[in-house]
Amino acid sequence: MSSSSDNESVDSDEGSLIHNESSLDGSFIEYTDYEPVDNEIRGGELYLLRVNRPNKTSLLLLTTALAANVVCEWTEEAWELLGRDVAGNEYLREMQLTPTSEYKGRADTGVLNDQNMTSLFRGLTRSDSLREINLRQNAFGVGGIQSMVPFLQASKNLRSLNINRNNNIKSEGFRLLWRAVRDSPIETLWCGWCGVENIEIDDEYIPKRLETLNLCGNNINPDGCRELTKLLLKEDTTLQDLHLRENNIDDEGVEILVKALRNNTSLIRLSLDANEKISKKGIGLMLRLVNDISSIKATLQSNHTLIMFGRGFGDGMHEYSGVRRVFGNPILSSDAPKNSIQHKLCTALGINRNWMGKQDLAAEAGQKKVISTQLNSKERTSLCYLQEVDICNEALYSEINPLHLPEVLAMVGRHHGQSELYVALVSSIAGLFSTVNRKKFLQDRVEHHLSIIQEHTATVETLRTEIAAIEEAEVNREELQNEFESLGFKRRRT
Repeated sequence: MSSSSDNESVDSDEGSLIHNESSLDGSFIEYTDYEPVDNEIRGGELYLLRVNRPNKTSLLLLTTALAANVVCEWTEEAWELLGRDVAGNEYLREMQLTPTSEYKGRADTGVLNDQNMTSLFRGLTRSDSLREINLRQNAFGVGGIQSMVPFLQASKNLRSLNINRNNNIKSEGFRLLWRAVRDSPIETLWCGWCGVENIEIDDEYIPKRLETLNLCGNNINPDGCRELTKLLLKEDTTLQDLHLRENNIDDEGVEILVKALRNNTSLIRLSLDANEKISKKGIGLMLRLVNDISSIKATLQSNHTLIMFGRGFGDGMHEYSGVRRVFGNPILSSDAPKNSIQHKLCTALGINRNWMGKQDLAAEAGQKKVISTQLNSKERTSLCYLQEVDICNEALYSEINPLHLPEVLAMVGRHHGQSELYVALVSSIAGLFSTVNRKKFLQDRVEHHLSIIQEHTATVETLRTEIAAIEEAEVNREELQNEFESLGFKRRRT
């Protein structure tokens, strides 16, 4: 095999590998152009994998079926040998077996099918070093998942598994996978575009550390949403990211998820974009989840954790005020006018985002929403319309303790100006009068009880004087009795 200034030839008795010289000293092992001999994998890069070089932490094997890539010609023995070498390496942290090193659209499907997966994981029965495995966009299905089960059940360090775009996995393969990772330390699980239609979540098979679950591009419907709520309602749930874009979710599915998220303080991102059956009603349910305008108490008890609902419905992702806009579908204009539902939603998500990570998130974010929406008559009117809530400013101020009204009114003037202060004064005038009357009433009650205290104090002093006189009389009587008894004793003696 010839060499050039950019490439180095590594030969052995059994095989050879052309590789980039820079990879020899870097931390990224790249298998690309194997020329297997005697159905086995040999070469310089494999040698580096085998000798446990500490600076070799990542393995990339391009599984594209292009003619220039002879990986597609590997035998079962070659795949099994690769699995053994990976299992025997104590420094390898990441293994990527994909058709392209970086996803750029829908590239060709990789050659890693059920048969190759069976051989690979027959060799890779155990690895104590692997943290991430990426098998995206290959050709395996249920059989490939089945071959992974022993490894997944035994793995103590695997944190991330990506099997996106293996569309033959189906619902059966997902069920096998879900049960296999039950006791694993898995944190990130990517199962998008895998042909999953039906999801069954068993409460006893929920990974304890799962933070990210990607189920994009499947066919999940409201029944699937109902199963996913088991993850959201779990008392000690760790789930932070749930990706459900490009599924079959409608307004009913949104309602199911929203109900589960009312008391959830774990989930940060929920992507529901490109679910074309979600209408304005479903979007309104999302808005009400993060800023319920029906009452001040409801606003304070809204979800203050979510910062994102997706990347954009229909025609893509839009940015608005630093928060990803959720909607680009024909239902709503992508221009996001100020009174549009997406603008209101992004405002609420933005408040959550600004307070994310703060110690007293719920209290601070809730207070901010009350000030910016409940105490602003224009914002409140707009939100009431979008959430189909009756508008009544008087009812709003009746929720506030009259003793706190002066402070609230000062806050309205400070944050929203004189015009809003006037609206607030008109709406709270009855409360202000009741505050004055209440104050006078309380002052009168104080005076009344003070006079009672004085009267009782005088009575107590009189009673104490009488008690003292009685005690003194008792002492005198006892002394006289003793004296009489003493005189009687003397007479008897005489």
